[in-house]
Amino acid sequence: MIDPQHHQYAPQHPYQQPYHQQAHPYAYPQQPVRPGPHVPREVGDLRRYLFAFIDGMITFFGGFGIAVHFTAGKSTGAYWICAAVAFFGLSFVHHVLGAVLFRTTVGKFLCMTRVVRADDAGRPRFWQAVRRWLLGLTWLPMQPIWSLFGDDGDPYEDGCGLRYVHSGDLRR
Repeated sequence: MIDPQHHQYAPQHPYQQPYHQQAHPYAYPQQPVRPGPHVPREVGDLRRYLFAFIDGMITFFGGFGIAVHFTAGKSTGAYWICAAVAFFGLSFVHHVLGAVLFRTTVGKFLCMTRVVRADDAGRPRFWQAVRRWLLGLTWLPMQPIWSLFGDDGDPYEDGCGLRYVHSGDLRR
């Protein structure tokens, strides 16, 4: 079948270029298509449990140690208020600022794990780390309630956009 626009007797537009004309000499060269960023695989559950336990112990004992230091000789009520503030303050500094500044916490560092953005393996953003920290604070206390309903309450598939990866995979 003959294409009516490219037939030899078809009317041509006066400004129409021939099909075989070369590219303009001053045109930008074609840029090669780069593949997307390499996002390493996530760490396993055993490593997650281990660094969560280490980070939890640092926060727990550190928070109570700070409270003991600052409330020596004060009432029991002042101790518990100071313990709560120290616990949440240390937890925030450890989990949020540690993730944003160093991409790790002490427990994750010992387990050779880093926190990265899930889409491009970059450094976590501040508000992503805050959301992940708040999720962790609400997820752990809710585990007994979730288990009553038969749900495991898996927090790993969250909307925070962060992922825990092996630190060796980031160097490749």
